[in-house]
Amino acid sequence: MKKKFTFFLLASLCVLTANAQKETKKFSVGFGIEAGIPQGALADFYSTDFGLTIRFSVHAGPGFVTLTTGALAYAPKTVSGQPAKVGLQIPVRAGYKFIFVHHLFVMGEVGYSDFNTYYGQKGNIVKGTTGAFLVAPSIGFQANAFEIGLRYDVYSNSAGGSGGSAGVRIGFNF
Repeated sequence: MKKKFTFFLLASLCVLTANAQKETKKFSVGFGIEAGIPQGALADFYSTDFGLTIRFSVHAGPGFVTLTTGALAYAPKTVSGQPAKVGLQIPVRAGYKFIFVHHLFVMGEVGYSDFNTYYGQKGNIVKGTTGAFLVAPSIGFQANAFEIGLRYDVYSNSAGGSGGSAGVRIGFNF
């Protein structure tokens, strides 16, 4: 029984690995590492952003319909007279990834982003929360399961705040 289970497990992994390498697969899940430099209002308080994202893709036409979410942390700058604020962004974006030349793509995503700030005040941790509409165009290179893309996130909230982040995403699609 143990040998049959081991054989089944190895055969399944081989099939999944072979399917992950197909560019024309119907559905894929990708994990990525993102890093960027805050722009606009965010640049006043944060020096860099980095995090992990997960992207679900469904093949449609010459590209993929995408749904991306994850968590991005923002490293604080030292601002005179202000407490250092750590930021955490949780975006949810939907879009389309268009393959215009073999291996090259452009992608546009729209969505909503929840942005939380954390800082210390008189021995307590204070949390602030805001949300914003998010637009994220990107361009990149995809080779089988590997993907690298340059992106620019632009956000705008109802309180009149706006900003963004220019960055890179390195991912692997299953």
